[in-house]
Amino acid sequence: MKKIIFFYVVVLGLFLSLTAVCFAQVAEGRDLGPDKSGSVQAGENASSTIVWPVSFAPLTDSATSTDTQTASTIMTASTGGGLANAAPIVKAKWEMKDGYAAMSGADDNPEAGAQFNPSGAYRVDKNISLCAVATDPDGLADINAVYGDVYYPDVAVHQAGDSGCGKIVGTECSMVKLAKADGLSLFCDKVRNQNTNLPVFSAQYNYDDICKADGQLQKETAAVFCCDKSLSYEDPSGNYEVKVFTQDKSGMSSSPLENIFTYEPVISFDIDFSTIDYGNVKLNIRKVVSGDLIWNVPRGTNGATVRNTGNTRVKVNVLQDDIGLGKTGTAWNVAWGARIGNAEADWANYSPNNWVLLKKSLDLSETNEMDFSADISKFPAGTGPDYHGTITLRGEADDHLPCPD
Repeated sequence: MKKIIFFYVVVLGLFLSLTAVCFAQVAEGRDLGPDKSGSVQAGENASSTIVWPVSFAPLTDSATSTDTQTASTIMTASTGGGLANAAPIVKAKWEMKDGYAAMSGADDNPEAGAQFNPSGAYRVDKNISLCAVATDPDGLADINAVYGDVYYPDVAVHQAGDSGCGKIVGTECSMVKLAKADGLSLFCDKVRNQNTNLPVFSAQYNYDDICKADGQLQKETAAVFCCDKSLSYEDPSGNYEVKVFTQDKSGMSSSPLENIFTYEPVISFDIDFSTIDYGNVKLNIRKVVSGDLIWNVPRGTNGATVRNTGNTRVKVNVLQDDIGLGKTGTAWNVAWGARIGNAEADWANYSPNNWVLLKKSLDLSETNEMDFSADISKFPAGTGPDYHGTITLRGEADDHLPCPD
């Protein structure tokens, strides 16, 4: 309201000033109006016409402000790149075991490219690192970042969902630039001289171009960049695709340099029992010793549990001796049974000293119960009353689960 009053006071002041000028000219005998022809006469009685164009609109309460305002924002990524708009370049890349700070320059196999062995131990992951040599025609300082992505093989990790299946492992990593001396030592000494077939190169580039006395690493027109990644103990075995690219400060990206590394298959499983005790057993009555899902530390008696600690699905084979019960004629005096899980259809029955393949496989990182059974048809004379034997379990790889359609 104060703004409205102030505005009208200003306009009134202008009006009074104009009126005063007009009255002063009349007092001097000047005719302020035009003649009948509408023209202004020259000479002493000529009038001076003053025109004041004034236009205004009063402020109203509708012009009040609010405590929140919004506006749209727009930007366009720069595509300029300094020298001839040149994009940065990834000249070489590789993967190596352990974090990059260890500067290993090594993998787990002498074959070309990188191969890594999983730990084969429960919840013990495999640490690796991704590295690259990158440069920019506009100078190394024009490189904004170097990025690395790792992708799963085209297999499923678990029964439900589509984890794995070519998706990215974890998140994209942003690489760290190594000091000149560290980059030279890692790439031009450890990798070149001790693991020469480890890296892949972009077309027309090689060790000489990068490592020679007046090469780009020495002149610091290129640098080594690395980041750490981790493969879970339960990540599936197979070929993993790796893509590395760099981006400059103008937003221009290099073509990605791609290769694969192999996560070698390792069959590994663990059990939490050291003894299966059938207790008192009657003839021709099947005795079942049930397992459970409770992991015993240390290993104990009964309550059998098994878990997959490798990076393949596992089929389990079982071998059991006759615990001294022998045969009657050609027939064994004991029949055994075993299963993983608790489905009735998954029982596998077998005779002594014969391997049997259990019907249910263990998925990646799966923990499940194991049940065992004994059916005794005869206790031979002169034996017992206690019987002791040995059960042996052996794993073999099963196919990975397919990805959903």
